[in-house]
Amino acid sequence: MLLTQSKNQATSFVKEIKLVHQFLETKVKQTPTAIAVKDTEQFVTYHALNCRANRLAHFLQSQGVKHDSLVGVCVNRSIDLIVAVLAVLKAGGGYLPLDPAYPCDRLAYMMQQAETSLVITQSQVQAQLPLQGQQVVCLDTQWAEIAEYSPENPKSTATKDSLGYVIYTSGSTGNPKGVALPHASLVNLIRWQIDNSVVTTGKTLQFTPISFDVSFQEIFSTLAVGGTLVMIADEARRDPYSLLKILEEENIERLFLPFVALQYLAEAAVRKGGGSLNLKEVITAGEQLRITPALVQWFTQMPHCSLHNHYGPSESHVVTAYRLTGDPETWPLLPPIGEALPHAQIHLLDENLQFVAAGEVGEIYIGGDCLAREYLHRPDLTAERFIPSPDRIKTTQRLYKTGDLARCLPGGTYEYLGRSDQQIKIRGYRIEPGEIEAVLEQHPDVSEAVVIAREDRPGQKRLVGYAIASALTGQFASHSSTQERTLRQFLQ
Repeated sequence: MLLTQSKNQATSFVKEIKLVHQFLETKVKQTPTAIAVKDTEQFVTYHALNCRANRLAHFLQSQGVKHDSLVGVCVNRSIDLIVAVLAVLKAGGGYLPLDPAYPCDRLAYMMQQAETSLVITQSQVQAQLPLQGQQVVCLDTQWAEIAEYSPENPKSTATKDSLGYVIYTSGSTGNPKGVALPHASLVNLIRWQIDNSVVTTGKTLQFTPISFDVSFQEIFSTLAVGGTLVMIADEARRDPYSLLKILEEENIERLFLPFVALQYLAEAAVRKGGGSLNLKEVITAGEQLRITPALVQWFTQMPHCSLHNHYGPSESHVVTAYRLTGDPETWPLLPPIGEALPHAQIHLLDENLQFVAAGEVGEIYIGGDCLAREYLHRPDLTAERFIPSPDRIKTTQRLYKTGDLARCLPGGTYEYLGRSDQQIKIRGYRIEPGEIEAVLEQHPDVSEAVVIAREDRPGQKRLVGYAIASALTGQFASHSSTQERTLRQFLQ
């Protein structure tokens, strides 16, 4: 009964929201003293978080940030990261995640291609940024100045079609491409998540790097309902035993994980045994879910926890979802990806854009109110992948050509069947082998290269590269171990 009441309270206001940050502003009025975000050193209430984000948003507006301004965010995992993201949205701009762990060349390309003129950062990571004349807002050293600005919600000219964020994905030419998502698509996703989540005001772990689109889902589906977002250090993210300890100590109720991380966590939980987790909801996305013996054993020990399989490329975020129910021993080895969400459409088409027959394999084309606006500053690629709907499809004006294959099962759920091209997914990241091959072939000792995904041990997919020595140097045959180290350093 309490869960039903809480869900009703959480969903009663969302129909009026048009902009992402308005979810937080609404909850501040309802739960000002609730803990909004907690990191390894401190916590912040909804009221305090909103005030900090507002001061920074007013400051950003004074620096020229407005509708569709793209602001880089290069901040370590902390409360400041959430403040920065919120402030950019409140100021009217869209945020560009700049992961401090990324190579400098990639960061430089992203900032240049996105035409970013302002970057929010911290002093401890500012030195790593390959700045090219961008204005820098350093949160720790400039906060005294920022704190002089108003704590009230700022006014902005942003609309539902304004940029929410731009996230860069892989590219087969060697250059990543920026996917531009508007507020409307993102608000629809959070509305759906609120309506379909088991967890309402509990704790969600902020596991995903901000450069991965699932981080948006973690952050805003939590702040939209008055829950607590728990930030963790990168070291804990990489150690499943440390992660298990945090899940138990922090009483985490909801967890978003790519399949490989979920598998490692399940293996660690089974080996460790015991412990008392309060997980109620685990959501996996980014690559195909496989039900392994470790997952079966772990979820058998947690009958109160549900497992959800989400599907959706960065160009649309989540578009289908499937909840596994019943005895984990009966779960299918390769679960379906589920049915289309209310704001998304799935069409299975052949190479002539004709519908495939029921049960037949087709390429997934996505339509509806979930699509990205464009690939940023790439009209050629946008026109190639975001195509006008055929005349027979009257329900949407545009379709996104995913390159993913699927078939529709009896009952209306979809079964994912892999890629129609060479793109692969590893640990939740979408990777174009051609991007890595293109870099390898830039090395003077390499004439040709091939990169594939191998899975020598079930559930442990990895990238393997093969290189042919240049006829001009021919150094690989006698110095293979040395050359391997050289190529790894070159790729980094």
